[in-house]
Amino acid sequence: MEFWDLYDKNRAPLGRTHRRGEPLAPGEYHLAVIVVLLNHRGEVLLTRRAKEKALCPGWWENTGGSVLAGETSRQAIARELREETGLLADPETFTLLLQEDCRGDTHFDIYALSWDGDAEDIRFQPGETDAARWVPLEAWRQVAGTEGTLCPAQRQAYRQELYRRIALYQQGKRTFS
Repeated sequence: MEFWDLYDKNRAPLGRTHRRGEPLAPGEYHLAVIVVLLNHRGEVLLTRRAKEKALCPGWWENTGGSVLAGETSRQAIARELREETGLLADPETFTLLLQEDCRGDTHFDIYALSWDGDAEDIRFQPGETDAARWVPLEAWRQVAGTEGTLCPAQRQAYRQELYRRIALYQQGKRTFS
């Protein structure tokens, strides 16, 4: 059983938790995290959602998931990365690229992390992920958000800003406001 902390539309904590799977009341939001893994060749690592997933089975995505009650956003992204890929990273090594608020009933924190391993090194979480591949960044940008590939940022303005910040991240920038 998974519980989430609840927030209002401005990300202020409501001081309550919510059981995953139950509907949220109007004005209640939970927090989710996503990481864009990038290598020195200008590629992004995508994982494929397991065919058992209720939403978007078999689609390619960036690793992520919901923040559990009591976790920080950084703790959650490190946990999700470990669970879904087997990769270990200190929570402080993630760079917060962008926050997208009020996407449905969810606030999103989108992170970047550099990693130069092989897709074959990924360990998949049964029922969550079943494949991984490196994709050139520009090819990913062209398909992200279309049939078969999820995009970490949904609204167009956020998406454009995300891509701008990824380019800056690749140039060495590690702090965004």
